[in-house]
Amino acid sequence: MLIGQLIRPFGYLAIRHPFKWVVDWLYPAILTGATIWLMTLASPLIKLIEPGGLIALTLSFVQSLPGFYIAALAAIATFGRADIDDILPEPTPKMVVILRGKQNTIDLTRRRFLAMLFAFLTAESILIVLSCIALSSFGTAINEYSGLAFNTCVAILVLLVYQMVLATFWGLYYLGYKLQE
Repeated sequence: MLIGQLIRPFGYLAIRHPFKWVVDWLYPAILTGATIWLMTLASPLIKLIEPGGLIALTLSFVQSLPGFYIAALAAIATFGRADIDDILPEPTPKMVVILRGKQNTIDLTRRRFLAMLFAFLTAESILIVLSCIALSSFGTAINEYSGLAFNTCVAILVLLVYQMVLATFWGLYYLGYKLQE
């Protein structure tokens, strides 16, 4: 049960919505493909782990984000407007929850959706920070062992960064505009 609780912030990815997969996977994958292609045209990917390279710059950008995401999560959890607990309009995001051993599909409220989103963003940003540290520390060894493994690690990291950025913009859209409707 403990492992299930630790990975629970990633439950956001299981929310069902007709357009959510586009923000979570399609756009990040397209941007990742274009970025990796452009980076390989410019220089070998191993240069990304050099001091001042993309990995170090990504780390410096992302390392402050978990605190902001936690603050947003706290604000959402304690937000006082009653309409934040209304179910989102159609197409309503849904999720499967297990209650008393039975699977139930529930419609999400604004509060629950945003709380799940910012919990996910907090966890993902921590994962990106740890990945940047690992690549900075062990990237050369990984590349010497297998260039394909190194390139795959870089591609996954770039995908996660794009996923985080796009989900952040989606969260900002909901906080800035949809809550006012």
